[in-house]
Amino acid sequence: MKQVEPLRAAIVGVGRAEGMGIGYCHARTYRSTPGFELVAAADIDADHLKNFREKFDVIGYLSIEGMLNTKPDVVSICTYVGLHFRMIKACVAAGVRGIVCEKPFVASPTELKELRALIAASGTKIIVPHYRRYMKAFARARDIFASGEIGERLVVTAAIGDGWDLSEWGSHWFDMFRFFHDDNMPEWVLAQARVTNRRFYGHAMEDHAVAYMEFPGGGRAVLETGIHYLNDGVTMALTGSRGAIVVLAEDKLRVYSSSGAREENYEDADSLAWSAMFADLRDWINTGKPAPLGFNHVAGTAELNLGSYLSMIEGDRVDFPLKHHVDEWPVEELARRHASK
Repeated sequence: MKQVEPLRAAIVGVGRAEGMGIGYCHARTYRSTPGFELVAAADIDADHLKNFREKFDVIGYLSIEGMLNTKPDVVSICTYVGLHFRMIKACVAAGVRGIVCEKPFVASPTELKELRALIAASGTKIIVPHYRRYMKAFARARDIFASGEIGERLVVTAAIGDGWDLSEWGSHWFDMFRFFHDDNMPEWVLAQARVTNRRFYGHAMEDHAVAYMEFPGGGRAVLETGIHYLNDGVTMALTGSRGAIVVLAEDKLRVYSSSGAREENYEDADSLAWSAMFADLRDWINTGKPAPLGFNHVAGTAELNLGSYLSMIEGDRVDFPLKHHVDEWPVEELARRHASK
C-alpha cells in the first residue's frame, strides 16, 4: 500500500495561551491526530505568536500571506468572523486543500452566497468544528430521540448563560438541533433579542436572545442565550410525546419513557471528539469520503444562525432557504437602532 504523506497544517489566529485558546486547541488536535504535521502559524500579535512558536516549534508569520507561502495542505482559521471570508478566499487562491474555519462561520448572507460559489468552483474541503456530534452522550441522545422510545419528537430546549450569544456559542447548539432532527434544515425561525452596546470578537453582540424553529415532520427547537443556563445542571432537554431525554453537562443522560427512568453515563473527552472530527477532514482530503461537517452541512447551520438575526431585524418569521441580500453582520443593524434611541 502506498504511504500517504502527512498533511502539512497551519493555523492563523493563534491568540493567547490563556483564555479560550482556540488556536491552541487546533494545534493540540493536529499534533494528536495521525496524518497531520503542524508546520506554521500566523498572528498579528508578535508576543502571542512567539509564545505559540515556543510551545509548538513551528515557523511563525505576522500575516496569513506569509504563512501561505509555506504551501500548507490544511489551514485552521481561528480569527474573528469578520476576517473569515477574506482568509478563506486567500487559502483557496493559494491552493490549500482543506480548511477548518471557526464559528461563527460567515458574517452575512452575501458572504455565504459568494462562499457557496467559491467552494463549488474550487472543490476546497472545508469544515466548521461543531464537534459535539462526535461525543457519545449527544450521539446516544440522537439515537434514542429518533428511535421512537419517547414517542414523536416534539421540542429540543437549550439555554446558554454567562453573556454568550446565538453565534459564538449558540451556533454549536443550532448544529445540535439539526443533528437531533436528522441533520435537516428547519423550515423557519422566529427570533427576538435585546441589543444594547455590547461588542465582543469584533462584532455587535446581543445581550439576551431567543430563537424558535420548526423542522420537517413538526419537531421544534428553542434556544435562549445571554442570561441563565437551564436549571439543575441541564444542558439540553429533548421532549417527546411519551417521554424525555435530559442531557446533563456533556456526558450523562436521564431518559424518561414508558418503561421507566434510567441514567446513562459516558466518559468522553472533548479532545477525542476533536481528533475524530479532524480525522474525517483528513480522510475526506485523502480518499474523497465526505466529512459530516463538510461545507454543504455547515453552510446550513450558518444560514440558520443568520436567519435568526434577520428575524429579529424584520420582526417576523424567516423561512429557509434565505433570500436576503444583506452584506453585514445583522446584529449591527440592531445595535444602530439602539444607539439612535
